[in-house]
Amino acid sequence: MGTQRLCTKTACSNSAAATLTFNYADSTVVLGPMSQRVEPHAHDLCAKHAQQFTAPVGWEFLQLTENLQDDDDLLAVANAVSKPESPDAPAEASSGTIQPVDRSVAPTRPSPLPEQPVGLRLIRPE
Repeated sequence: MGTQRLCTKTACSNSAAATLTFNYADSTVVLGPMSQRVEPHAHDLCAKHAQQFTAPVGWEFLQLTENLQDDDDLLAVANAVSKPESPDAPAEASSGTIQPVDRSVAPTRPSPLPEQPVGLRLIRPE
């Protein structure tokens, strides 16, 4: 078995329960179940930090996890398998929720730099 991964938030030593990824091209944040492998641009979060997470202003937030718990993965699989499924129940299209982007908020941009920085001079070699 692999080692248990921890929350990537500073000073948090809780077990990771979800994986957070950012898609910069689409301004989308995805909070989903734990990834199987450690990804360089993904962040593993514990249940507490995953539930407290909010997306940046103007970004779409796609949450693919509903009930985050600190249970062991094996226990979660056992619970899912032991649930009897009703043959008459319709299958859900998706277990995630999509929050629309708030277009009324303009993205903030840094102020442009002055044309000539104050106090700096170019010294050319003689």
